[in-house]
Amino acid sequence: MKLYLYDHCPFCVRAEMVAHYKRVPVEQVYLLNDDEASCFALIGAKQVPILQFDDGRAMGESLDIARKLDELGDAARPIRPHGDYLPIQEHINQVRLAIWCLLFPRDIALDLPEFATQAARDYFQVKKEQIIQRPFAQALAETAEHKATVEAMLASLPPLDPPSAHGDTLGWDDVLLYPGLRNLSMVKDLAFPPAVRAYIEAVSRLTATATYFDRAI
Repeated sequence: MKLYLYDHCPFCVRAEMVAHYKRVPVEQVYLLNDDEASCFALIGAKQVPILQFDDGRAMGESLDIARKLDELGDAARPIRPHGDYLPIQEHINQVRLAIWCLLFPRDIALDLPEFATQAARDYFQVKKEQIIQRPFAQALAETAEHKATVEAMLASLPPLDPPSAHGDTLGWDDVLLYPGLRNLSMVKDLAFPPAVRAYIEAVSRLTATATYFDRAI
């Protein structure tokens, strides 16, 4: 099986987490961000992640893929059912614009495989600048302002339920919450409360997914 994805994409990280945690043998293939043709050939839409089975069939939608990987994976490593993650997600969403302004310009500056060409970086930048309604250069110049907004959100984040509280097992809440928090690790010197940083690092280890702390910008 092949899992087509982008390194920076939180939806892709959901699938990657479950594939690793459940020990499903998949080949991870990083598409260029402007490679529309491959996506359309596989599922008829410009969308990742995409899971392609050995017989050539393919499926999209991150949570559908995650559930399929859970079904195919090691039965001795169950994923805990959902808890009350919505208040945490809603709290994070309140500062979504500030998060986007921090992350989008950094996505293309981290030497990620999906941005290996100038064309791929330009494709992404044009689309994301429309979303944040400002040039990337302006968003970067506003880093201090956006960091302060995000740091205030993190400081008041409802408590996260760490894997250590459940025998170092993964939960479906982690599949939803960790990818977005993990991406914030690409912002240099962003102040994470100790418990939030510990949660990110614990889920990273459990799922063998990389953070960006060591190369933050």
